[in-house]
Amino acid sequence: MQNQLIISIISADKPGIIELLSKTIRANHGNWLGSNFCRLSGQFAGIVEIGVVHEHQQNLIAAIKNLTQHNIQLHIAEGTKDKEQQCKLATLTVVGNDKAGIINQISTRLAEHQVNLLNLKSSCESAPNWGSLLFKAEATLELPTNIDIDDIQEALEDIANDLVVEINLE
Repeated sequence: MQNQLIISIISADKPGIIELLSKTIRANHGNWLGSNFCRLSGQFAGIVEIGVVHEHQQNLIAAIKNLTQHNIQLHIAEGTKDKEQQCKLATLTVVGNDKAGIINQISTRLAEHQVNLLNLKSSCESAPNWGSLLFKAEATLELPTNIDIDDIQEALEDIANDLVVEINLE
């Protein structure tokens, strides 16, 4: 039976981090299933899902923990089976002048409606012709089947004006 491990890592950005991690996983009978990595403020951070048969799991965990000698911070969690539940998926996009609290207010409003964030990617970049920062975010949402997407859109529009952002939900 194959188990899943979820590993998060943070390290000062330098070449070879993924190579070291993937070599360790491969050498210990693990299979790289999925990942998401990026550089933020000079640090390289990410998360990877690994498949491993039960008989090799402890050796793989020990080998991954040994990566801390390379100044890599990590956390290892065992994956769980996703619950079979009916849901609807939606894509949320947010664009506007950067200011503190955008993600907090949007995620609070989503949680109030039992909407789950499956994936979130955000960035700040220089706004053309303005000289200020432009905040952008894209998320994949999981909505319970008993919730109308228009109700979620309306709840988000209620805070969009206060945040001075454009919010789109599809």
